[in-house]
Amino acid sequence: MPGREFFATRTVATALRDFRPARRTGAETVPLVEALHRVPVGPVVSPGALPGFARSTVDGYAVRAADTYGASEGLPGYLDVVGAVRMGAAPDVPVRP
Repeated sequence: MPGREFFATRTVATALRDFRPARRTGAETVPLVEALHRVPVGPVVSPGALPGFARSTVDGYAVRAADTYGASEGLPGYLDVVGAVRMGAAPDVPVRP
């Protein structure tokens, strides 16, 4: 029967025995170039803020939900662009509801 393998069950003892190889191992320090495919033992934190300002990694638009109500791929809504904000700069147009 197709898909039957998803209904296989195990006893708790069998599951624990099979999961034992996945237990934690000791920690070690390795050079960064040798760390590929390894799991860090703790948080990885940059020594400095990079970049020096809050930024998004994607472009986007700020819109009011009410202005997009009813829009869909088949029935697009049309909005006017009222300003732009460059990465790292403060907006020079008011952002209001």
